[in-house]
Amino acid sequence: MPNEENLIPFSERTESEQREIRQKGGVASGQARRRKRQMKDAAEYYLSLPVSDRRKFNRLARRYVDAEEIDNQMLMVAGLHDAACAGDARAATVLIKLLGEDTPENSNDGEVRIVDDL
Repeated sequence: MPNEENLIPFSERTESEQREIRQKGGVASGQARRRKRQMKDAAEYYLSLPVSDRRKFNRLARRYVDAEEIDNQMLMVAGLHDAACAGDARAATVLIKLLGEDTPENSNDGEVRIVDDL
């Protein structure tokens, strides 16, 4: 636990100290944004690569997915679909969120109901 007697409030620091602290925060923020963007780009690149496992490729092809559409991202969505159909509620929730659909609404009696806007 820091010694509170040694802490100096930001408002009591000199203008040059405040400027230096803000500058350090801005630099750290920029580094964090760059790191996050690089991770996102790497994930997008990897998911866009073609499927290297022939059995997995053929499994998607048997599901009438066009050969040029089969990549790691499609394989991942198919896996989520399989898990959701097997009863995995988390996979179903992820698929619903991917589709941009509303989440299931909670009713007063404790049951979960999916509202259809048809």
